[in-house]
Amino acid sequence: MGTNVFVGEYDRSVDGNGRLALPATFRDHLGNRCYVTAHPDGYIAITTEENFALMAELVLAEVRSGARPTSARRSVGRASQLASIDKQSRITLDEATRRHAGIRPGAQAIIVGALNELQVWRPSRFATVENEHGEIEPARVWRDEDDQGDDVQSGGSA
Repeated sequence: MGTNVFVGEYDRSVDGNGRLALPATFRDHLGNRCYVTAHPDGYIAITTEENFALMAELVLAEVRSGARPTSARRSVGRASQLASIDKQSRITLDEATRRHAGIRPGAQAIIVGALNELQVWRPSRFATVENEHGEIEPARVWRDEDDQGDDVQSGGSA
């Protein structure tokens, strides 16, 4: 089990180049690189190389046992990328990953420590999940408003 635990909540903005400043307290946990994943629940997951390797091994074991289809390997692989962390503790989120989470350059984001990962949320989505007090998570279709007032749908699958 990894010793890197992520806790807390942080308000940040994504700059015009798609860069997100991570809380400086996590720089030691993450080192110079981390994995960024467009999570099926509509947020961006950021985790250490060690934690990602553990998760990948779990997915592979579930595929081998028949608990998950072989396509699960591809789904996780294509939704994830290895990212460098610069000296200012920033990572660059590519356009597809930002779009998945409904986060535009120049927009606000909330970073939430979720023990084995950091979760990067569009504030309105985070408010939605925080207001759902049940133990069972419902299937969601996000209806985010873009800057022009049009609805952007981003779903519960990567």
